[in-house]
Amino acid sequence: MGFMSKIKEALTGAGVEGTVRDLGMASENRTLDEILNMADLVVTITERLFDVVKFYCADACQAMERAAGELDALESQADTMKGEILRGLTAGGFFPISRADLFRLVVGLDKIANFATGAADRLVMRRFDLSPEVNHLLEEMAEADLRAVRKLRDAIMTMRPNMREAEELSEEVDHIESEVDDIYVKIYGILFEMDTDFKTFHQLKAIIERLEEVADRAADCAETIRLIAVRHLEIQ
Repeated sequence: MGFMSKIKEALTGAGVEGTVRDLGMASENRTLDEILNMADLVVTITERLFDVVKFYCADACQAMERAAGELDALESQADTMKGEILRGLTAGGFFPISRADLFRLVVGLDKIANFATGAADRLVMRRFDLSPEVNHLLEEMAEADLRAVRKLRDAIMTMRPNMREAEELSEEVDHIESEVDDIYVKIYGILFEMDTDFKTFHQLKAIIERLEEVADRAADCAETIRLIAVRHLEIQ
């Protein structure tokens, strides 16, 4: 092959395609690393939420308020991370994975952090006594939220080495989300039977709604991962 032919191939042929693909993979891998770091932070946020719920049920007010304060600070970090990742996604360039899907995944993780913080804020807003049964169900709900978010993090971590396994892990998030729904229905039923004041009714309702939303948003993220996996497996 002559000198000019080599230049032409380098500029217009497989070499350029390979370079673009390699650059796209590097950008995608960097973004997936950032998303995994954000998922780790969202797990930590959900762990703090579980602590807040446990302290609330144990009537440990000072410990609860400290944990809620830590959660607020962590949620601010998640907001910052979201902004940085989304700016990178909108900067241009080629991504093998749909940029819109990654955008949706990042926004979903941020919503988990937001609803976790909202649940904690409403727990510390005003102290009221609950029955041991409701306390137990609240802890169960928060623990299931944590399992769902941890499973979601595992699915995100598995996307690069094994997209099919990531899809399977994301389905497990849905199963846990169904558990949270069942607990929500139990507490909601008890709530209507409680002889309580208007403020307590609406505060508890707001708490369990946000606890349910944590699992719902994790399930939304899991759905995004399944969508990414289906598109990835179609082109293999």
